[in-house]
Amino acid sequence: MPTLQFACDITEADLDAAIACVSRHTFAEEPRTHHANLGFSLFTVAQSLAVRIRTRLELKAAGHQDHDTMTMLLAEWNDLMCCVEPWQGRELFDEERFRTVEHMNEAGAAFRTYALDQARKFAAGATTPPPDQS
Repeated sequence: MPTLQFACDITEADLDAAIACVSRHTFAEEPRTHHANLGFSLFTVAQSLAVRIRTRLELKAAGHQDHDTMTMLLAEWNDLMCCVEPWQGRELFDEERFRTVEHMNEAGAAFRTYALDQARKFAAGATTPPPDQS
């Protein structure tokens, strides 16, 4: 499986794997302990995010890949990764799949790179004082 890079690449399988990882580790705690309570809270947050992400994925599959849908998918996925990241390097943690994403798609990444390059060129040229206008 290729490394997850963009929000447009997130799939239901990615989502299911992330929830399985959180579930496996949060429910492994000794019942009725502080860690178990924290684990349950973390699982609840992950489940809530999963419901929202699944809705975005359904919209995306139906052809609604508008800016708002994809922006929310990116943000919610990254929030879910905060719930998964504590188990990096442990059972069910998929290094290629469980990562935050910065861009909605390849075109967005390319545009950002171009815009940043242009801004740097402008800033480099702006460091010289303007000619004397007297």
